[in-house]
Amino acid sequence: MQSGYTSDAAGSLASLAEINDLALELMAGRAGGDAAGLPPLLRDSAGLWRALGALQRRRLAGCPFLLIEIGFDEFLPLSRGAPGGVRESREEVQWFAEESLPRLSYLTLTYAWHLVQTRRFAARIVLGLRDDSVEWLAALSLRQLGECLECSPHFLRPRWARSPEVWRYLLTAAASAEPADFELARLRGMQLLAAACWPAPRSP
Repeated sequence: MQSGYTSDAAGSLASLAEINDLALELMAGRAGGDAAGLPPLLRDSAGLWRALGALQRRRLAGCPFLLIEIGFDEFLPLSRGAPGGVRESREEVQWFAEESLPRLSYLTLTYAWHLVQTRRFAARIVLGLRDDSVEWLAALSLRQLGECLECSPHFLRPRWARSPEVWRYLLTAAASAEPADFELARLRGMQLLAAACWPAPRSP
Protein backbone atom coordinates (compact mmCIF):
# COMPACT_ATOMS: atom_id res chain seq x y z
CA MET A 1 0.00 0.00 0.00
CA GLN A 2 2.85 2.33 0.86
CA SER A 3 4.47 1.54 -2.49
CA GLY A 4 1.27 2.44 -4.33
CA TYR A 5 0.93 5.71 -2.46
CA THR A 6 4.55 6.61 -3.27
CA SER A 7 3.96 5.76 -6.93
CA ASP A 8 0.83 7.93 -7.03
CA ALA A 9 2.71 10.84 -5.45
CA ALA A 10 5.56 10.51 -7.97
CA GLY A 11 3.07 10.46 -10.85
CA SER A 12 1.33 13.51 -9.44
CA LEU A 13 4.61 15.44 -9.28
CA ALA A 14 5.50 14.37 -12.84
CA SER A 15 2.18 15.75 -14.09
CA LEU A 16 2.75 18.93 -12.12
CA ALA A 17 6.19 19.38 -13.70
CA GLU A 18 4.69 18.92 -17.17
CA ILE A 19 2.13 21.66 -16.55
CA ASN A 20 4.73 24.00 -15.07
CA ASP A 21 7.09 23.40 -17.97
CA LEU A 22 4.42 24.20 -20.54
CA ALA A 23 3.39 27.35 -18.66
CA LEU A 24 6.99 28.55 -18.47
CA GLU A 25 7.48 27.88 -22.17
CA LEU A 26 4.39 29.93 -23.04
CA MET A 27 5.36 32.77 -20.71
CA ALA A 28 8.88 32.87 -22.16
CA GLY A 29 7.38 32.97 -25.65
CA ARG A 30 5.18 35.89 -24.66
CA ALA A 31 8.11 37.75 -23.06
CA GLY A 32 10.19 37.24 -26.20
CA GLY A 33 7.70 39.13 -28.37
CA ASP A 34 6.77 42.78 -28.61
CA ALA A 35 7.38 44.52 -25.27
CA ALA A 36 4.45 46.87 -25.81
CA GLY A 37 1.59 45.88 -23.55
CA LEU A 38 3.54 43.26 -21.62
CA PRO A 39 2.65 43.08 -17.91
CA PRO A 40 5.51 44.02 -15.53
CA LEU A 41 6.09 40.39 -14.58
CA LEU A 42 7.18 39.63 -18.15
CA ARG A 43 8.49 43.04 -19.18
CA ASP A 44 10.77 43.71 -16.18
CA SER A 45 12.50 40.33 -16.47
CA ALA A 46 12.30 39.96 -20.25
CA GLY A 47 16.03 39.24 -20.49
CA LEU A 48 15.78 36.44 -17.93
CA TRP A 49 12.76 34.97 -19.71
CA ARG A 50 14.54 35.00 -23.08
CA ALA A 51 17.60 33.33 -21.54
CA LEU A 52 15.53 30.58 -19.93
CA GLY A 53 16.86 27.45 -21.62
CA ALA A 54 15.28 24.00 -21.56
CA LEU A 55 17.46 22.83 -18.66
CA GLN A 56 16.70 25.85 -16.50
CA ARG A 57 13.02 25.61 -17.43
CA ARG A 58 12.85 21.98 -16.33
CA ARG A 59 14.57 22.88 -13.09
CA LEU A 60 12.04 25.59 -12.35
CA ALA A 61 9.17 23.37 -13.50
CA GLY A 62 10.22 20.85 -10.85
CA CYS A 63 9.05 23.11 -8.03
CA PRO A 64 6.60 21.12 -5.85
CA PHE A 65 3.81 23.61 -6.45
CA LEU A 66 1.85 24.91 -9.40
CA LEU A 67 3.49 27.98 -10.96
CA ILE A 68 0.19 29.24 -12.35
CA GLU A 69 -3.19 29.69 -10.75
CA ILE A 70 -6.78 29.57 -11.88
CA GLY A 71 -9.08 32.41 -10.97
CA PHE A 72 -11.44 30.12 -9.08
CA ASP A 73 -13.48 33.06 -7.84
CA GLU A 74 -14.52 33.64 -11.44
CA PHE A 75 -16.12 30.20 -11.49
CA LEU A 76 -18.24 30.57 -8.37
CA PRO A 77 -21.46 31.27 -10.33
CA LEU A 78 -21.26 27.62 -11.45
CA SER A 79 -21.84 26.47 -7.90
CA ARG A 80 -24.94 28.66 -7.79
CA GLY A 81 -26.33 27.09 -10.95
CA ALA A 82 -25.54 29.98 -13.30
CA PRO A 83 -22.74 28.83 -15.64
CA GLY A 84 -23.33 31.75 -17.98
CA GLY A 85 -22.02 34.09 -15.32
CA VAL A 86 -18.44 33.04 -15.89
CA ARG A 87 -18.51 34.40 -19.43
CA GLU A 88 -19.04 38.04 -18.56
CA SER A 89 -16.77 40.37 -20.50
CA ARG A 90 -13.74 41.65 -18.61
CA GLU A 91 -10.38 43.17 -19.31
CA GLU A 92 -7.87 40.40 -19.89
CA VAL A 93 -4.09 40.29 -19.66
CA GLN A 94 -2.37 38.00 -22.13
CA TRP A 95 0.10 36.19 -19.92
CA PHE A 96 0.81 33.24 -22.17
CA ALA A 97 1.66 32.76 -25.83
CA GLU A 98 -1.61 31.89 -27.49
CA GLU A 99 -1.02 28.72 -29.49
CA SER A 100 -0.94 26.16 -26.65
CA LEU A 101 -3.18 27.96 -24.17
CA PRO A 102 -6.14 25.53 -24.55
CA ARG A 103 -3.83 22.62 -23.75
CA LEU A 104 -2.46 24.44 -20.71
CA SER A 105 -5.99 25.15 -19.55
CA TYR A 106 -7.07 21.53 -19.92
CA LEU A 107 -4.03 20.11 -18.14
CA THR A 108 -4.19 22.61 -15.29
CA LEU A 109 -7.87 22.33 -14.45
CA THR A 110 -8.14 18.55 -14.80
CA TYR A 111 -4.98 18.11 -12.72
CA ALA A 112 -6.37 20.39 -10.01
CA TRP A 113 -9.73 18.59 -10.01
CA HIS A 114 -8.09 15.17 -9.78
CA LEU A 115 -5.75 16.29 -6.99
CA VAL A 116 -8.52 17.62 -4.76
CA GLN A 117 -10.39 14.35 -5.29
CA THR A 118 -7.48 12.13 -4.30
CA ARG A 119 -5.11 14.16 -2.10
CA ARG A 120 -7.10 17.03 -0.70
CA PHE A 121 -4.60 18.14 1.94
CA ALA A 122 -1.71 18.19 -0.55
CA ALA A 123 -3.88 20.16 -2.96
CA ARG A 124 -3.98 23.12 -0.57
CA ILE A 125 -0.20 23.60 -0.84
CA VAL A 126 0.47 22.33 -4.36
CA LEU A 127 -2.33 24.47 -5.83
CA GLY A 128 -2.13 27.27 -3.27
CA LEU A 129 -5.86 27.10 -2.50
CA ARG A 130 -7.95 28.07 0.48
CA ASP A 131 -10.16 25.45 2.09
CA ASP A 132 -13.33 26.91 0.55
CA SER A 133 -11.84 26.76 -2.95
CA VAL A 134 -10.71 23.16 -2.41
CA GLU A 135 -14.18 22.14 -1.26
CA TRP A 136 -15.82 23.96 -4.17
CA LEU A 137 -13.56 22.34 -6.76
CA ALA A 138 -13.94 18.88 -5.24
CA ALA A 139 -17.73 19.17 -5.44
CA LEU A 140 -17.79 19.89 -9.19
CA SER A 141 -19.50 17.34 -11.38
CA LEU A 142 -17.90 16.28 -14.66
CA ARG A 143 -20.36 18.49 -16.52
CA GLN A 144 -19.50 21.51 -14.40
CA LEU A 145 -15.80 20.79 -14.86
CA GLY A 146 -16.36 20.80 -18.61
CA GLU A 147 -18.11 24.17 -18.38
CA CYS A 148 -15.13 25.54 -16.49
CA LEU A 149 -12.77 24.18 -19.13
CA GLU A 150 -14.61 26.14 -21.80
CA CYS A 151 -13.72 29.46 -20.21
CA SER A 152 -10.68 28.73 -18.03
CA PRO A 153 -8.10 30.10 -20.55
CA HIS A 154 -9.42 33.55 -19.69
CA PHE A 155 -8.73 33.02 -15.99
CA LEU A 156 -5.29 31.42 -16.02
CA ARG A 157 -2.52 33.63 -14.70
CA PRO A 158 0.98 33.18 -13.29
CA ARG A 159 1.21 32.71 -9.57
CA TRP A 160 2.34 35.92 -7.86
CA ALA A 161 1.23 37.81 -10.95
CA ARG A 162 1.48 41.13 -9.14
CA SER A 163 4.90 40.42 -7.65
CA PRO A 164 7.49 40.63 -10.45
CA GLU A 165 10.27 40.50 -7.87
CA VAL A 166 9.29 36.94 -6.89
CA TRP A 167 9.62 35.77 -10.48
CA ARG A 168 12.89 37.64 -10.94
CA TYR A 169 14.20 35.75 -7.91
CA LEU A 170 12.98 32.38 -9.22
CA LEU A 171 14.35 32.93 -12.72
CA THR A 172 17.73 34.10 -11.41
CA ALA A 173 17.97 31.11 -9.07
CA ALA A 174 17.01 28.67 -11.86
CA ALA A 175 19.89 30.02 -13.97
CA SER A 176 22.41 29.91 -11.11
CA ALA A 177 25.25 27.42 -11.16
CA GLU A 178 24.86 26.98 -7.40
CA PRO A 179 22.26 24.29 -6.52
CA ALA A 180 21.76 25.90 -3.10
CA ASP A 181 20.46 29.09 -4.75
CA PHE A 182 17.59 27.28 -6.40
CA GLU A 183 16.83 25.17 -3.35
CA LEU A 184 16.41 28.36 -1.34
CA ALA A 185 14.13 29.74 -4.06
CA ARG A 186 11.97 26.60 -3.92
CA LEU A 187 11.66 26.88 -0.16
CA ARG A 188 10.80 30.55 -0.43
CA GLY A 189 8.04 29.75 -2.90
CA MET A 190 6.58 27.16 -0.53
CA GLN A 191 6.68 29.68 2.32
CA LEU A 192 4.78 32.21 0.22
CA LEU A 193 2.11 29.64 -0.65
CA ALA A 194 1.78 28.49 2.96
CA ALA A 195 1.45 32.08 4.15
CA ALA A 196 -1.34 32.70 1.64
CA CYS A 197 -3.26 29.62 2.84
CA TRP A 198 -2.67 30.18 6.55
CA PRO A 199 -5.70 31.63 8.37
CA ALA A 200 -5.33 35.30 9.23
CA PRO A 201 -5.28 36.00 12.99
CA ARG A 202 -8.50 37.34 14.40
CA SER A 203 -8.59 40.82 15.83
CA PRO A 204 -8.91 40.96 19.63
